[in-house]
Amino acid sequence: MDVFEEIVRAKKHGESVVLATVVDSKGSAPRTAGARMLIKKDGTIFGSIGGGAIEKTVVDEAKGIAGTEQSKLFAYDLGKDLGMSCGGRMSIFLEPLMPPAHLIIFGAGHIGTALAQLGRLLDFHVTVIDNRAEFANEKRLPFADHVIVGNYGDILPEIKFHVETFIVLVTHGHAHDQEILEYCIQQPFKYLGMIGSKTKVAAALKKLSEKGVTEEKIATIHSPIGLDIGADTPAEIAVAIAAEIIAIKKNVDISSF
Repeated sequence: MDVFEEIVRAKKHGESVVLATVVDSKGSAPRTAGARMLIKKDGTIFGSIGGGAIEKTVVDEAKGIAGTEQSKLFAYDLGKDLGMSCGGRMSIFLEPLMPPAHLIIFGAGHIGTALAQLGRLLDFHVTVIDNRAEFANEKRLPFADHVIVGNYGDILPEIKFHVETFIVLVTHGHAHDQEILEYCIQQPFKYLGMIGSKTKVAAALKKLSEKGVTEEKIATIHSPIGLDIGADTPAEIAVAIAAEIIAIKKNVDISSF
């Protein structure tokens, strides 16, 4: 499979990969500038930058930065550094490629609608889901990439979750939130937040624990949701949630907020 075809496939399936590109080649190096290789998190490769020790070394380096935003440039003396008989030198640029950040909002009420609009401004791929057709429609949510209406239990198995998925629960019913929470906590995600009172949240988390969800997983849920900025109106609450999402997306420590 072509390297670029695999990049498209990886993005579609929400996979993090690393693109290795030879940017400089001297002497009897096995590949010239422009050669590319794609590395998956499990070490699977597509394409080649020369095989042998150089390829193994690059795969190991790539696995260390997969899923991050930390590009790196490496220069190798193939004989001195890697013991390759061909000699020569190669400089290789490693570029992590992340899947598009996906904001999934369960609930198309006032907060969900405001958050969807902010999500579009923040360059998220925005999906809004609600079981009420009068709320979940393109007329009310023209800024969402996808608007889905239907029973949450039927929709959940159809959603593709990945490491750059941001999930927000702002539905109109506690039972809906519980159903969605129990499903989403078992999926890959970058952020999972649920709105609700202390009593509601405590009850929801207790049910998760009773169903065997580990305390470690439960601790990843953001609730109360959003940064504490004194938000009161639906728009302000949406801003608080968006601020928390941005912080998590940028790997900012929010424990002191």
